[in-house]
Amino acid sequence: MNMLNLRQLVSSVSLALAVSCASTSNVQVEAGPRLMAEWEPAQGTMIVYPFDLPDALITDLGHEAGLFVLVQKENMQQANDKLHSIGLELGHYQLILTEASSPWTRDWGPHQVESFEGQRVLVDHIFRGYPWVPADCDTLDINYQWGDMVGEDNAVNDIANALDLLTTQLPAIATGGNLLTDGHGRAFCTEAQIVENQAQAETGDPNYIDEARYRELLREHLGITDLVVLENTEPQGIQHIDCWMKVVDAETLLVKQAPVGHPEHDPIERNIEILRSLVTPTGGSYRILRIDCSPYRDDLLPAYTNSLRLNDVVHVPLFGGEADGQALETYRQAFPTCEVKGYLHTTWKHFDALHCRARALHTAL
Repeated sequence: MNMLNLRQLVSSVSLALAVSCASTSNVQVEAGPRLMAEWEPAQGTMIVYPFDLPDALITDLGHEAGLFVLVQKENMQQANDKLHSIGLELGHYQLILTEASSPWTRDWGPHQVESFEGQRVLVDHIFRGYPWVPADCDTLDINYQWGDMVGEDNAVNDIANALDLLTTQLPAIATGGNLLTDGHGRAFCTEAQIVENQAQAETGDPNYIDEARYRELLREHLGITDLVVLENTEPQGIQHIDCWMKVVDAETLLVKQAPVGHPEHDPIERNIEILRSLVTPTGGSYRILRIDCSPYRDDLLPAYTNSLRLNDVVHVPLFGGEADGQALETYRQAFPTCEVKGYLHTTWKHFDALHCRARALHTAL
């Protein structure tokens, strides 16, 4: 992709949106939102500089589609130098000035909905951080960690302004790594997402967000009519669903296979029983594929499901364990029409890998 094509792509979005509004930031969507699925067409990927991703992945993302790099003003030259050093010219990426510094664009970054009029809209939801909680967590366990999120608070507006996109506010926590959708009005999360919203309400929000209210807000702002809440799986952790499950398509789920006797095994198997009972959009049952997640170090299980699909390529984190090769083969079976690429990186964690640090922008019309 050259810079002209990237600009033309962004301009086509801007032209379509300009018909309906003069200001493209902080506009409330009034009817018919639909939360977009990961496999829908994307014009590029959103990542943050300084990068916490392997160079090969950044290069591949830049060549496959537009790369949208969120960067602080004082780091612009360093970001350009780094991108050029790994083989990307200006036509492959666009820098977006923002104060955001944390790499987890999946989690604090915007969900994207398609409005009733067919416009793509960025959803600015509440993000507090990462609570490290037990499986049976309650509101008293919520204590956010890993940094100050002040810069991230304004990042969605910075992205919208740079790309001339609409935004809408969701007054609830909807952490991206813990809210996966099928694109047909169903979403999946763990119990931790419900508890987080209850906790933030108890600490000052005048509108108490219990589970019923949370479901109402997701229906109103994201078009989620069926929220499937599943059991937390980690004995202690951030409890994000994307570390043990991936929605392959509206009929297929990829689920971690934990070794028998591992603390995550029984909770995941109980969740699978719930998933098997659900009816897909076509009226059938889910095709559930299992991916072997044998420990890669000590008792830690690789988060192979923490992967990114960008159009016709699936990017998979590799952990250096014996199961890496089989994981790639499982992905090829799950995504037979896609190219599958694997990336070993020293900072992947069992609770934070590739999916957490890269988010597609589904704004191509």
